[in-house]
Amino acid sequence: MGNWGTILLEADLPATGDESFERLCQELRPRAFKFATGMVPDHSRAEELLQEALLRLHSARGRYAETSDDVRRYLFRILANLCLDELRRGRVGGEVLAEARPLERLRRERQQAAPDAALGRRERAAAVEEALGRLPGPERAALLLREIEGLSYAQIAQSLGTSVSDVNNLIHRARGRFAELMRPWME
Repeated sequence: MGNWGTILLEADLPATGDESFERLCQELRPRAFKFATGMVPDHSRAEELLQEALLRLHSARGRYAETSDDVRRYLFRILANLCLDELRRGRVGGEVLAEARPLERLRRERQQAAPDAALGRRERAAAVEEALGRLPGPERAALLLREIEGLSYAQIAQSLGTSVSDVNNLIHRARGRFAELMRPWME
């Protein structure tokens, strides 16, 4: 997929008195933030949603087993729901995409620019972000959970609160749309 950069959040978790839980949340934080920024392009809003998800995760302790897999699944379910709610409310996407450069224009600029490898990687990353931003929320969530987080279809179904069959359809549609949007970059 693409690399949006390694982003570590500096905000501290609320003190829980449980170092293992806090350590696990700190380990999951960068990956969860990467997922959130893939869903919600505004990094500050993605950070707010992640903070809300971590608070809800902490509040829900006792409703899930505190193994690393269970905490991870529960965190991504909360975060996916928050991001999808944000997209449904229309707070992100429209205004961000309205300002985004069309993929064709990016491709033309790439061809005119000096063949600098770093520049090419940045442009490709921008194109990937834009293409992801154009995917419908549920498809984007399923694709990111599969390709970035490496979750199985069953784990994605649990995270999104849907069936494995629905996840298969979501990912199939997302990959097709993503490939179509990235076609100018593959030529």
